[in-house]
Amino acid sequence: MSSQQPGGQPSHPRGNGGELRRVLVLGLDGASFDVIEPLARAGRLPNLARWMEEGASLPLRSTVPAMSFPAWSTLATGLDPGRHGLFDFTQKLPGAYRIRFSNATDRGGETLFSRVSRAGARVLCLGMPATFPPEPVNGLLVSGFDAPISVGSDARSASDPTLYNMIAAKIGPWMTSDLDEAASDGDWHERAALRLPQRVERKQRFALEALDQLARQAGGRPDLAMVIFSESDTVSHHFWRDHDPISPRHDPDASGVRRAAVGRVYEALDRACGELRDAFGRDALCIVLSDHGSGGASRNIVHLGRRLAECGFLKRASSGGDFFARHARDLALRLLPPRLAEQLFRRARGAAARIESTARFGGIDWSRTSAFSEEANTQPGIWINLLGREASGSVAPADYERVRSELIDCLRDWKLPDGGPVVAQAWRREEVHTGPYVERAPDIVLELADDAGYGLSLVPTPWREHAGPSIRTLDPHEFAGGRGRGMNGTHRPEGIWIATGAEAARLLPTGTNARPSLRDVAPTILGAMGIPWTDRDEAGPDGADFLEPRRDYTPEEEARVAARLRALGYLE
Repeated sequence: MSSQQPGGQPSHPRGNGGELRRVLVLGLDGASFDVIEPLARAGRLPNLARWMEEGASLPLRSTVPAMSFPAWSTLATGLDPGRHGLFDFTQKLPGAYRIRFSNATDRGGETLFSRVSRAGARVLCLGMPATFPPEPVNGLLVSGFDAPISVGSDARSASDPTLYNMIAAKIGPWMTSDLDEAASDGDWHERAALRLPQRVERKQRFALEALDQLARQAGGRPDLAMVIFSESDTVSHHFWRDHDPISPRHDPDASGVRRAAVGRVYEALDRACGELRDAFGRDALCIVLSDHGSGGASRNIVHLGRRLAECGFLKRASSGGDFFARHARDLALRLLPPRLAEQLFRRARGAAARIESTARFGGIDWSRTSAFSEEANTQPGIWINLLGREASGSVAPADYERVRSELIDCLRDWKLPDGGPVVAQAWRREEVHTGPYVERAPDIVLELADDAGYGLSLVPTPWREHAGPSIRTLDPHEFAGGRGRGMNGTHRPEGIWIATGAEAARLLPTGTNARPSLRDVAPTILGAMGIPWTDRDEAGPDGADFLEPRRDYTPEEEARVAARLRALGYLE
């Protein structure tokens, strides 16, 4: 059986007049050299250690914010968030105090998978976030954890449902409901530490079977294979305090299983990388990368909404609607099985996005509020309650820049208990982002500071505690992390890049002043394959050249996405 391109034309690789260079990309979500290098020196990561020695390795700068949706979308398109339009798992609706859940149809720019397919080459892409609904490719694409299945994946998340079902019938689904990733104390961490390496091994088997199936269909391996593992990110969020003995959240009584969790996941990833490279072919270029890095969390958490209230920019209403929405949501999540919780959300509000909107924006007196925040740790930022733009705007357009300046001053004056800054950077959004989608970003974009080398966590303000501070130091029983406490491992802006072979050093810019970023990855891969990076690969002036028709999640899908993101710790 010959493989077909999305448009129905037979596959015939063509680049600069010859066969395309085959490339294998192994994505380790959230992987950090802070973990890899010590393990490699100890002989525990033989494949990655050898590839770093034989080829090239260097930090890879992430996006702002350094989060999975914008970062993987930048890697896929070669465009920054202001040009592809995805800044977070959710998007504030224009002119409304509401959010909706983002998906791949919100993204502008043509993807790497589409470009390679258009060149007549074949693609395998497994597990990349922000790719649901799956786009047609010449091969197989299976969406990552944003697929609307709360704890697993099925044929709806695949570009070729028939091929997906063939693989899943033999191996099982790409993602399964083998572990509820909601952080909690007790036995959960013991189970998770053992289960995460098993997840890596199952995904490895799925990828190997997918390579075999595509080879049987078309007489050879795909020209581009991208396999993304999320377990490196998950283990860092939940087990950094056990991995790092000097973490301010460290538990000296942690079991050996917990202390070994990070290392064992990375060992499983190293084995998977070796097996997949052997199966794909060692003559191919192999690249290992991450969308961002990881590190430990401070025992201090911050409440941005409270800070805005302290500075006089935000005023509370007496209704407290957000408290009741959060309480009902959290009670359902704690007491009900996931399927019943999803049904409750649908029946109570019609869609999970409405619950999240009330939790984020309820209880605010909009007539007296000039600025507000979604308090999303995934995208720290502040919106100005601008007259004519927001539903109940109070800031006149003539005062917009003055209010932004005052807000930035308020943030720069925000101090930790030891006198250090809470905010490392407070940018006007156009200072960070350019392109047709800049207005999707908050008016002020924040980067939280490190607290003695450990990341601060932004969590929603507990408004029922009216006298509560904007900075809170966690008690020891809260150190594991979870709802309202932040995860004990946080994201870092520098990920990893490892490339094998003699050509590896020439792939990305190097040198004293070079700072390669995720934006460089797509053109680098295309160039290595022999596919020119042309002007067509940039989105047009309106950013919509390759934007798919908008496809909202159904209420059931929204509920499942919300449950999945809460389980991962991305929604509070």
